[in-house]
Amino acid sequence: MSANLSIRLLHPSDAQAYRDLRLEALKSSPAAFGSSYEEESPLPIQTIKARIPVSGPNAIFGAFSDKALVGMAGFAVYERMKARHKGVMWGVFVKPDWRKQAVGKALVQQVIDHASRHVIMLEAAVGLANESARRTYHSLGFRPYGIERKAIRIGDTFYDEELLYLDLARLAGA
Repeated sequence: MSANLSIRLLHPSDAQAYRDLRLEALKSSPAAFGSSYEEESPLPIQTIKARIPVSGPNAIFGAFSDKALVGMAGFAVYERMKARHKGVMWGVFVKPDWRKQAVGKALVQQVIDHASRHVIMLEAAVGLANESARRTYHSLGFRPYGIERKAIRIGDTFYDEELLYLDLARLAGA
């Protein structure tokens, strides 16, 4: 990973950079996200600011090169009482110029570290065809528990996703 790269929590003041990166992600990698560019591009900046958590366990992390946002990853705890022991990693994306430099791995590790303070199970989903991301998740301890067939539909094309979990309690020796 580049020496001038840092990872930190996003704040509402990062909303414009986050919006720009998210729209780039949705446009360039539509099969990787449940949301679409068409749905999110018209959203006002105030809506984006409101989506950035400012307290509690939910978080969005950004990878910054100097002041430019080059990667992101989100974390959310399930809201239902019987599922609050679990969280989900979502929205992982790294700009193409920054791939193969361990930025994605650092972001995912940041989510794991953060999640381990709030939940005992971390879930994720990754496109079955996204070998690079799948390798990264597997190398960090995620294990597959299923395949969601036709998880994403873009036009007449369907994309399958691998469903993953990481037992954080087991990592901690609980």
